[in-house]
Amino acid sequence: MIQISPSPATRRAPLVALMTVAAIAIGSVFATPLTASATPATTPVPAGTPDVGLTYCAPAIVELGSAVDFDASDSEQTSGFTVTISEGSLPDGLTIRPVTGLAYRISGTAAKLGAFRYTMHFTNGIHSGDRTCAVDVVPVGSKVERIAGDDRYATGLAVAGRVDPDTAPLVYVASGENYPDALSAAAIAAQRGAPLILTPRSSIPESVYGAIYKYAPRDIVVVGGTNAVSTSVETLLRAIPSVSSITRIGGADRFEVSRNLITHPTFGAKPSAAVSVVTGNRFPDALSATPPSGRDTIPVLLVNGDASSLTANEKSLLTTREVTSATLFGGEDTVSTGIANDIKKIAATVNRIDGSDRFVTSANVAKSAYPGHIDTVYLATGENFPDALSGGVLAAIEKAPILLTRRTCMASEVADEVRALTPKRIVLLGGQNVLDATLENLPVCS
Repeated sequence: MIQISPSPATRRAPLVALMTVAAIAIGSVFATPLTASATPATTPVPAGTPDVGLTYCAPAIVELGSAVDFDASDSEQTSGFTVTISEGSLPDGLTIRPVTGLAYRISGTAAKLGAFRYTMHFTNGIHSGDRTCAVDVVPVGSKVERIAGDDRYATGLAVAGRVDPDTAPLVYVASGENYPDALSAAAIAAQRGAPLILTPRSSIPESVYGAIYKYAPRDIVVVGGTNAVSTSVETLLRAIPSVSSITRIGGADRFEVSRNLITHPTFGAKPSAAVSVVTGNRFPDALSATPPSGRDTIPVLLVNGDASSLTANEKSLLTTREVTSATLFGGEDTVSTGIANDIKKIAATVNRIDGSDRFVTSANVAKSAYPGHIDTVYLATGENFPDALSGGVLAAIEKAPILLTRRTCMASEVADEVRALTPKRIVLLGGQNVLDATLENLPVCS
């Protein structure tokens, strides 16, 4: 866990120490001895030539919006030298400029989150040198933490422990090997304050079984048919002493499972005149849709987004529930125009939230559903589904968005949304094989 303190005097002591060591290490690796630019590299460096240590790196950690103003060079030893940024870039909002006495200063206000690498090159026309530096711009006062386990099932249990750390009268169980059934269940589980536990199809890991046993649930809902969660898993769950009922909600395909989950009289969606519509053919947009839908007790309906129209059963569901408002997640290549037009014949208000890719869509969902400042933001990989499936329930209960990211960096639109939300906590979902350790410094993809 990385704690970022807002106090200027003690600001991020562990983090600064860590990043300063990293910056020094980077400088040691990349800093090159001065060479005469017009002579071969094997020629000895002339005596008295200033060394690369006379240019100075910016602080390793800078808070977003904070002012930076420091000497980038030694005014005496680099007299007559010109200092420029030859590779990479300074953080947005910072510039390097000469000042009286031929020193150079880096100053300005850090205006964009991210990990920045830059090389300062200084030369007097005869001799030259380089120093490579690293600086990370992080949110003001944010705490970056991680919820993770050794695999998707362990991560799911770690998340479930945040949903309900003790007992849980109701538990939803779905496949961790495929996403559709859990996508349908996540928003409903959040509505009912119940953990969503992932399991392999044909067996249940001891750790997963032990966690469910500890919850001592009265009711367990198994989501999906036996091709998703086998009868042998169901049999094991029935053996838990506290369990009085096991309810399987399945269907002929993922779309029928979604409808049956929504309409189940006991464990389905609570009454709502709104619906969230996502494609069941791909997972990313549904991951973004789960937190705001679960927060607002809105069911998530999976449809065949590539189809040219709603099915008769889908039209019947919307009509029976007297839906007046629908939000489509993803562009027309994700949920077709034909489906949108059919929904408009039933619901008075139909909105669509999309973006140029899954990452931008997640940022646009957060922008639409979470105006203003919030306490927590969750970051999950947009390249796979399991960690965000479990995390969607927790995010919904905590009224927090899930923003999708690459393994090692955030899209600029995602970083902009993190900045706009100014969260107190930024939580990474999944281990370092899913979200790299470098992501804890919130780098922005180049």
